[in-house]
Amino acid sequence: MQIQKMNAARGWIWVKQGYQLILRDPKFAIFTAILGAVLMRSILLIPVVGPLLALIAMPLLIIGYMRVCRALEEDEPTKWAHLWAGFGKEAGRLASLGGLLIVGAIASSLLMLLIGGKALGALLNSLSTVTDQQMLIKVVNAAGPGVSLGLLTGFALMFLLMMAFQYAPMLVYFNHQTPLAAMRAGLLGTLRNFIPYSVYTIIMQLLAVVLGMLPYGIGLIALLPLGLTSLYVSYRNIFPFKDELPLHG
Repeated sequence: MQIQKMNAARGWIWVKQGYQLILRDPKFAIFTAILGAVLMRSILLIPVVGPLLALIAMPLLIIGYMRVCRALEEDEPTKWAHLWAGFGKEAGRLASLGGLLIVGAIASSLLMLLIGGKALGALLNSLSTVTDQQMLIKVVNAAGPGVSLGLLTGFALMFLLMMAFQYAPMLVYFNHQTPLAAMRAGLLGTLRNFIPYSVYTIIMQLLAVVLGMLPYGIGLIALLPLGLTSLYVSYRNIFPFKDELPLHG
C-alpha cells in the first residue's frame, strides 16, 4: 500500500478541510457525530461488559461516520443508512480491530505491572484517594525508578496502540485490509507523517481549550464532528485510493 508523506502545513489543512466537509451538510454532520457519541456512552453504561463492548463496537461506529464523510467528499446525498455501513460485509474485521485493542491494552498493562512490580500495583490502587496533582507526583517519585519506568512503558505502548488504530477502521473498510495489516499501515502512516500529525494535534488541542470556554458545552459539540472529519481528510491524504493521483506535500 502506498503511504504518502506530507509536510508540516498539512496538519492545518486537515483541520481546514475537515471544517469545509462539515459545511456541506452541517446539521447532518453535527447531529450524526453526537448520535455516535451517545451510542458509545450508552454501551459504556452496560454493567460489567460495557467497556469491552464499547471497544469492539467503536470501529463499527467510526466507519458509520467515515461513510458520511465519504458522501460529503463526493457530494453524495447523506443518508441515515451510511451510519450503519460498518455493520455490513466488513463487520467481522472491524470488530476484530476492537478485539486487537483489548488485547493490546491488556498486554500493555501487564508489561507495565511487570516492570513496576508490587510498588506500581499499590500505587495504582491508591490513585483514587490522591486528589492533589503535586502529591501524586511526589508519590510516583517516592515509589522508585521501577514504577516510573513501568508507567512510561505502559503509556508509550498505549500511545503506539492508538496511533496504529486511528486509521485502521478506514483501511479495513475502504482499502479492504486485514485488521493486523491495517494496524501496521496505520502506525507507519502516522509515524511517517509525525510532524504534520503533531501540528494537527496541537491545533485540535488549542481549539478544545478555546471552544471549551463556551457555555453549555456548545464548543465541544462543534469540536467532535471536526475531529472526525479532519481525521477522515488526513486518512485520504496519507492513504490515497488505488489508481488515485496522490498528493505531494
